[in-house]
Amino acid sequence: MGRLHIGHETSAELDDDLLEHVFAVIVAKLRRHESVLLEWDCPDGHTEQVLVSTSVLVRAEFASTRPDRLDHAWLDSLMLAANSNGGICLSVAALALRAGAIPTRHPDVRDHHLRVPNLPH
Repeated sequence: MGRLHIGHETSAELDDDLLEHVFAVIVAKLRRHESVLLEWDCPDGHTEQVLVSTSVLVRAEFASTRPDRLDHAWLDSLMLAANSNGGICLSVAALALRAGAIPTRHPDVRDHHLRVPNLPH
């Protein structure tokens, strides 16, 4: 398990593969000077939301070696969520990939059963 550090006070523990993909989407958004909303459920039961912008330090700490290739379908799904009003829900991102769904809790995206197109690898 890796850790996504956001600013100096907030961090979220993520599977290294998910962390690699989420970090790639965050970097792409920040390079365009676009912010991205991240949301996750904490072990104590509360939900945390963070708006990541170019003024916030973001750092990925991986527990293992990074994968050779990124899954483009998963990146597309995460980018669709990042571009939605609800942002990326880290708590459902891995499950959403297996279901082919967009990893957000925003009803305009989630409830319309949008699916990520199958892309050749």
